[in-house]
Amino acid sequence: MFSRFAFIRIALVALACSLCGLAPLAAQSTGTIQPPSAFLGHQVGADGKLVRWDKMLEYFRQVDAASDRIEIRELGKSTEGNPFVAIEISAPDNLKKRDYYKGLQRRLYFQDGVPTDAQRDEIFRAGKAVVVITCSLHATEIGATQMVLELVHRLATDDSPRMRAALDNMILVLVPSANPDGQTMVVDWYNKNAGTPFAASPLPYLYQKYVGHDNNRDMYMFTQVESRLVAGLLWHDWFPAVWLDEHQQGSQGARIFVMPATDPINPNVHPLIYRWNTIFGQGQAAALEAAGKDGVIHNSTYTNFWQGAFAWSGWWHNQVGMLTEVASVNIATPTDQRRATLGATPPAAGDFQTQMRRAMDNPNEPLAAPRDVTPRTEYPRPWLGGRWTLRDIVDYELIATLALIETAADQRETLLRQIYEVNRLTIENGKKGNPSAILIRPDTPHDPQAAYRLVERLQMAGVSVSRATASFKADSTDYPAGTFVVPMSQAFARYAKDILEKQTYPEVRRSPTSPPEPPYDVTAWSLGMLMGADAVFAKAPLDPSVTLTPLASAPKPVGTVTGSGRRFAFDYRGPQGAIAVNRLLKAGARVSLVQSSGTAGNAARIAVDGLSRSQMENVATALGLQVTTAADPAGASAHRLKAPRIALYQPWTGSMDEGWTRWVLEQHEFPYATLHNADVKAGQLRDRFDVIVLADQQANSIVNGNASARVRPEYRGGIGDDGVEALRTFVAKGGTLVTLGSASDFAIEKFPLPVKNLKRDLTRDEHFAPGTLLRVEVDRSATIGAGMPALTTGFYVNNPFFAVTESFSSQRVTVVARYPNTNILASGWLKGEGLMAGRAAVVSVDLNPGRIVLFGLRPQVRAQTQATFPLLFNALFQAAMNE
Repeated sequence: MFSRFAFIRIALVALACSLCGLAPLAAQSTGTIQPPSAFLGHQVGADGKLVRWDKMLEYFRQVDAASDRIEIRELGKSTEGNPFVAIEISAPDNLKKRDYYKGLQRRLYFQDGVPTDAQRDEIFRAGKAVVVITCSLHATEIGATQMVLELVHRLATDDSPRMRAALDNMILVLVPSANPDGQTMVVDWYNKNAGTPFAASPLPYLYQKYVGHDNNRDMYMFTQVESRLVAGLLWHDWFPAVWLDEHQQGSQGARIFVMPATDPINPNVHPLIYRWNTIFGQGQAAALEAAGKDGVIHNSTYTNFWQGAFAWSGWWHNQVGMLTEVASVNIATPTDQRRATLGATPPAAGDFQTQMRRAMDNPNEPLAAPRDVTPRTEYPRPWLGGRWTLRDIVDYELIATLALIETAADQRETLLRQIYEVNRLTIENGKKGNPSAILIRPDTPHDPQAAYRLVERLQMAGVSVSRATASFKADSTDYPAGTFVVPMSQAFARYAKDILEKQTYPEVRRSPTSPPEPPYDVTAWSLGMLMGADAVFAKAPLDPSVTLTPLASAPKPVGTVTGSGRRFAFDYRGPQGAIAVNRLLKAGARVSLVQSSGTAGNAARIAVDGLSRSQMENVATALGLQVTTAADPAGASAHRLKAPRIALYQPWTGSMDEGWTRWVLEQHEFPYATLHNADVKAGQLRDRFDVIVLADQQANSIVNGNASARVRPEYRGGIGDDGVEALRTFVAKGGTLVTLGSASDFAIEKFPLPVKNLKRDLTRDEHFAPGTLLRVEVDRSATIGAGMPALTTGFYVNNPFFAVTESFSSQRVTVVARYPNTNILASGWLKGEGLMAGRAAVVSVDLNPGRIVLFGLRPQVRAQTQATFPLLFNALFQAAMNE
C-alpha cells in the first residue's frame, strides 16, 4: 500500500493527466431509449423550459424498463406525498449482485464486526466504489435535477470502453431530487409567471412545506421526512464511500465551486477525508478546465468545520462528503452580467451592493460586473461576466458529475483501502479510551424522555448504541442500570463525539491584525444540550464486567398509571408534557397546571379530572408518562388549562422560522390558524384568538413585506399600518402577542413597552454570536417557566437581549429567563459575552388586560432546541389560562 502522501502526489498527477483530456462521453443509443430531448420535445436546460418532477419520473421509469444498467427504487414518500426515489446505476452484473455489494460496504464500515483478513481482502479485490449523489435539495437550485435527465441517459446508453470500465468499478446511487415537493412548486410557479411582468417574482412561500432552505440544516435532528430517507440510504442501506451534494450559489461571481472548502477544519474529521475531498474536487476542476469552462473556484466561502449540512455530515461518518455550487440564473431565465477586465480593481463594496439592489428591482437589467477577477491558485481562470443560462448550469454539472464518477471508478481499490484504514483506526482509537464511550443517563431530572429522543437521533445517523443491563461505575462515577452507552470502538464514533461534545470554534484571521472571519453557519450543535439530555464522556475504558446489550431499535419509555382514585397527576417536564396536555384537553378532561415551591424546588405537575382510567392509561402508554393518583402537593397553586386559540402569522416572504414554528406546533398537537397580511388587517382578531405568534422576522419586514414592483401584487407588502393597529387592538382586548427573535423589535417599536433591545446598537466587533448555545437561568415560579430546570441551554443567533426600563403603573414586567452573570457560553463562539451578563432573554409584559411575551432567545429555532420548547408552549397555554 502506498503511504498517504505518496498516494496523494501520484493521484493528483494521474488525475491531471487523465482528466485534462476529458471530453463528453460518446453516447451510443440502443435505439430503445429515447434521449431526453426527444422525450421532452426540447433540449434539457433550454431557456424558459423546466421539466416537472412527475415528468422526470416518467422518463426515468422508461429508461429503467429499457436498460439493465438502471434500477429506480422508491425510498418512500416526501412530506407532501411525492415519490422520493433513488436510481441505482452500474454494470448489469453489479446490479444483479446488489445485496452482495451492499454486504461488502457494510464490512467496509465494520457494521458486522471486525472483518477477517479474508473478508478485508475480498473488499479490496471485489468491492466497488459506491457513490451517492443528491441533487437540488434547494428547489430553486434546479439545474442539477434537470441535468440528471441527460446523466441517466448517458450512463444507460454509452457503450464506450471508458464508460463500461467506469460502470464495472463503481455503483452510483442517484437521488435525482432531494426535495421533490419543492421541485414541483418551483416549476409550477415559474410556468405560472413566465411571459408576464412578474416573471422574476419570488415564491411567496417556502419551497419545502415547513423548512424551505433550512432542509440543509437538518442532518442531525432529522425532523423532516426527506432527511430521514437520505439518512436511511446512507447509514443503514448502502454505506457509500463518497457522497456528492449538488447545489447552486449566487449569480455574481465564480461559475462553480468545487472542493476543497475553506478553513477552519474540524479536528474530529480524519485528515484523509479532507485529502479525498481535494482529490475528487480537483478532478472535477481539471475536467471543467479541460472543457474550457471559466470561473472554477475552490477554497472559497464554504466551510470545512460545520455539522448539519447534507453531505458535510458524511465527513464524521468517514465518508468523502462533496459539494458543488454552480452560479444560478433566474430559475430557467438567463442572466446577463456586465463584463469586467481581467485583474481590474473591483468596485467598492458599497457601489457593488447598490448595483446589485438596482438589478434586483430591475430584473431585465444586467447584473453588476464580477468583483473577483484576480487569477490565483484556487481561481486560475476567473469569470469575467457575460450571458449565463440554465443550459450552462447543466453542462457544468454534467462534466463535474461524470468526472467524479470516473475518478471514483479509477481509484476504486485505493479508495476502499484508505476508507477501510480510516474506519479501522477510528475503532482502534476508541478501544484505547479518552473517550472510550459516551454515557447517557436514561432519566434526566428535568426531562425524563430526553435521553430516549437523543438515542433515536443517534441511531438514525447510524450510530450503534447499547444499554447497560446493571449499574456500573465509570471514571469513579456511578451509573444506573439502563444507562445508554455509545462505544467509541465503532466506525461512526467520530460523528457521535462531534455531535455530542462542546464545540469550540477556532477563530480564523487572515493576518494578526485582521478581525476574526465569521463562520459559514452556526458554531454549535451539541445535541445533548439542544435536547436537554446529559451526555458524559468516559475517559478510561469501561470495566470488562460491564454488560452491554446493543439496541436493535430506538427504545421507548414505558408509561404507567399507578394508585387508585379518579384524579390523575404526572410531572410536567419536557416538551412531551405539552402533547399530553393537548390530548387530554381534546378528550374533554379538566386539566390544571399545579406549581409548588416545596423542598424539591419549583415543581410542576399536571392534574387531570373527568377522564376514565382506561383513557388515562392510553395517553400514558402512548407518551411514556408516569401517572399517579396522588393529591396536589402542599402549598400548590393551580391554573386551569384550556386549549389556546392560536394564530401564527405567515408573511409572503417565505419565512423559515415561521415554517419551523408551524412544524413544532403540529408535532406537539397544538391546533392553530395561519394569518396572512389581509387577515391581520381585517381586525376582529380577539374574537377568534387568544394568542398570536410572530416568528423571527425584522420589524420593517413585518410592516412592509416585499414591496418590489417585480412581486405579484397579491403577495406584495406586509401588514401595514392597519395591521399594526389591529394587533394593538387585539392586545388591548386581552390577547397575548408572542414575538420570537427579531420580531421582538416590532413589539418594542409599536407598543409602549418598558423593554430595550440591547443588541440593536452593537456592532459586530462588539458582539457577535452566529449560532451559539448559551446558558440560561429560568424563573420557574413564572407560569412560562413552569416545568423548566433552573439552568438550561438555549440557542442564540444574534437575536435581541433585553434590559427592563421604567414602566407605567398599569404594566407588570416579568423576566422569565436571563443570561447568568458569568459563564454564559455553553458551546460555540460568542464575542462580547460580558455585554449579555445578567441580561434578560425572555420577558413577559402584562399590559392589563393583554400581554406581550418577548423571546429574544428563540426557543424553537430549526426545531432543534427541544430543551427550550416548553417556554414557548407555556406562553401559549398561559394565553388561555384562568389566572
